[in-house]
Amino acid sequence: MTSVSDIPVTAAHLSCFVHGCDKSKMPAEPDCSVKLDTAGRNRELQAYLMSLDDIESNEDEQDRLFTEFTINTVYASYAAAQSRVRQYTQLLALLRREEDEWARKVEKASNILPDYKPKWILQAS
Repeated sequence: MTSVSDIPVTAAHLSCFVHGCDKSKMPAEPDCSVKLDTAGRNRELQAYLMSLDDIESNEDEQDRLFTEFTINTVYASYAAAQSRVRQYTQLLALLRREEDEWARKVEKASNILPDYKPKWILQAS
């Protein structure tokens, strides 16, 4: 006597069970040993081809190199950003000094003619 676990179940059998169908239209049970042999041969062929291409051994090294290069790129980008911030800070300091120099010149100029106001200051206000 066969048990339920001994009967192979195919996708068509499951589809008929779920959706309901005419049992006479169900495909015959497949020969499982032939399918297992074919799947085994296909897997062996795939493993053989991968070994010929040297895929398995280089994959880990390539992943490690990619990760190292990515990390190096992140550090380089961070260093470049720090450099740009330093440069902008220096530029800002130079511009502030220039602004202070012009403010002193304006102060001196306003002492020469205290009642005079340039037209562009009045228009900007």
